[in-house]
Amino acid sequence: MIKEVEVEVDPDGSLSRRWGTRADDIRVKRTMAALKANGITVLRAPDAAAAKRIVLDLIPDASPVHQGASQTLDVLGITYEIEKSGRYAALRPRIWSMDRETEAHEIRRLGAAPDDEVLGF
Repeated sequence: MIKEVEVEVDPDGSLSRRWGTRADDIRVKRTMAALKANGITVLRAPDAAAAKRIVLDLIPDASPVHQGASQTLDVLGITYEIEKSGRYAALRPRIWSMDRETEAHEIRRLGAAPDDEVLGF
Protein backbone atom coordinates (compact mmCIF):
# COMPACT_ATOMS: atom_id res chain seq x y z
CA MET A 1 0.00 0.00 0.00
CA ILE A 2 1.31 3.43 -0.92
CA LYS A 3 0.83 6.07 1.72
CA GLU A 4 0.26 9.60 0.49
CA VAL A 5 2.42 12.13 2.23
CA GLU A 6 2.02 15.84 1.78
CA VAL A 7 5.37 17.56 1.56
CA GLU A 8 5.64 21.18 2.55
CA VAL A 9 7.79 22.83 -0.08
CA ASP A 10 8.89 25.85 1.93
CA PRO A 11 8.50 24.96 5.60
CA ASP A 12 10.48 27.87 7.04
CA GLY A 13 9.64 30.48 4.38
CA SER A 14 13.26 30.87 3.27
CA LEU A 15 12.50 30.09 -0.39
CA SER A 16 9.69 32.62 -0.48
CA ARG A 17 11.87 35.24 1.13
CA ARG A 18 14.69 34.64 -1.32
CA TRP A 19 12.81 33.90 -4.54
CA GLY A 20 9.29 35.18 -3.90
CA THR A 21 9.91 38.72 -5.06
CA ARG A 22 11.02 40.21 -8.33
CA ALA A 23 14.58 41.32 -8.71
CA ASP A 24 14.94 45.07 -8.70
CA ASP A 25 16.02 46.88 -11.86
CA ILE A 26 19.60 47.37 -10.63
CA ARG A 27 20.05 43.63 -10.08
CA VAL A 28 18.54 42.82 -13.48
CA LYS A 29 20.82 45.31 -15.25
CA ARG A 30 23.86 44.01 -13.37
CA THR A 31 22.99 40.44 -14.37
CA MET A 32 22.44 41.47 -17.99
CA ALA A 33 25.83 43.21 -18.06
CA ALA A 34 27.55 40.12 -16.64
CA LEU A 35 25.93 37.89 -19.23
CA LYS A 36 26.88 40.24 -22.07
CA ALA A 37 30.46 40.39 -20.76
CA ASN A 38 30.56 36.61 -21.18
CA GLY A 39 29.36 36.74 -24.78
CA ILE A 40 25.73 35.90 -24.08
CA THR A 41 23.04 37.77 -25.98
CA VAL A 42 20.44 39.20 -23.61
CA LEU A 43 16.86 39.90 -24.62
CA ARG A 44 14.62 41.57 -22.06
CA ALA A 45 10.87 41.74 -22.46
CA PRO A 46 8.65 44.31 -20.78
CA ASP A 47 5.88 41.78 -20.16
CA ALA A 48 4.79 38.16 -20.61
CA ALA A 49 3.23 38.68 -24.04
CA ALA A 50 6.40 40.29 -25.35
CA ALA A 51 8.53 37.50 -23.86
CA LYS A 52 6.41 34.90 -25.63
CA ARG A 53 6.70 36.80 -28.91
CA ILE A 54 10.48 37.13 -28.56
CA VAL A 55 10.97 33.42 -27.88
CA LEU A 56 8.67 32.20 -30.65
CA ASP A 57 10.12 34.65 -33.17
CA LEU A 58 13.57 33.15 -32.54
CA ILE A 59 12.40 29.69 -33.65
CA PRO A 60 12.16 29.23 -37.42
CA ASP A 61 8.90 27.73 -38.67
CA ALA A 62 8.95 23.94 -39.12
CA SER A 63 12.15 23.57 -37.11
CA PRO A 64 12.49 20.72 -34.62
CA VAL A 65 12.02 21.97 -31.06
CA HIS A 66 12.74 20.10 -27.85
CA GLN A 67 12.08 22.00 -24.67
CA GLY A 68 12.41 20.67 -21.17
CA ALA A 69 9.75 20.95 -18.52
CA SER A 70 9.43 24.60 -17.55
CA GLN A 71 6.82 26.44 -15.52
CA THR A 72 7.88 29.65 -17.25
CA LEU A 73 7.32 28.22 -20.74
CA ASP A 74 3.99 26.76 -19.59
CA VAL A 75 2.73 29.97 -17.97
CA LEU A 76 3.73 32.09 -20.97
CA GLY A 77 1.95 29.70 -23.35
CA ILE A 78 5.15 28.84 -25.18
CA THR A 79 4.89 25.09 -24.51
CA TYR A 80 1.36 25.08 -25.90
CA GLU A 81 2.43 27.03 -28.99
CA ILE A 82 5.39 24.73 -29.67
CA GLU A 83 3.43 21.52 -29.17
CA LYS A 84 -0.03 22.40 -30.51
CA SER A 85 0.23 25.16 -33.12
CA GLY A 86 1.63 22.97 -35.91
CA ARG A 87 4.15 25.71 -36.58
CA TYR A 88 7.07 23.63 -35.26
CA ALA A 89 8.22 20.00 -35.30
CA ALA A 90 7.65 19.46 -31.57
CA LEU A 91 9.85 16.66 -30.28
CA ARG A 92 8.64 16.31 -26.69
CA PRO A 93 5.22 14.80 -27.58
CA ARG A 94 6.92 12.48 -30.06
CA ILE A 95 9.50 11.37 -27.49
CA TRP A 96 6.82 10.78 -24.84
CA SER A 97 4.86 8.57 -27.27
CA MET A 98 7.84 6.30 -27.98
CA ASP A 99 8.44 2.94 -26.34
CA ARG A 100 11.19 3.24 -23.71
CA GLU A 101 12.37 -0.35 -24.17
CA THR A 102 12.47 -0.68 -27.93
CA GLU A 103 13.19 2.92 -28.93
CA ALA A 104 15.54 4.08 -26.16
CA HIS A 105 18.38 4.84 -28.57
CA GLU A 106 16.12 6.93 -30.81
CA ILE A 107 14.69 8.76 -27.77
CA ARG A 108 18.21 9.71 -26.66
CA ARG A 109 19.14 10.75 -30.18
CA LEU A 110 16.08 12.96 -30.62
CA GLY A 111 16.53 14.58 -27.23
CA ALA A 112 20.24 15.22 -27.66
CA ALA A 113 20.68 16.25 -31.28
CA PRO A 114 17.69 16.12 -33.58
CA ASP A 115 18.46 16.48 -37.24
CA ASP A 116 16.51 16.49 -40.48
CA GLU A 117 17.19 12.79 -41.13
CA VAL A 118 15.84 11.78 -37.71
CA LEU A 119 12.72 13.88 -38.27
CA GLY A 120 12.07 12.46 -41.73
CA PHE A 121 12.63 15.72 -43.62
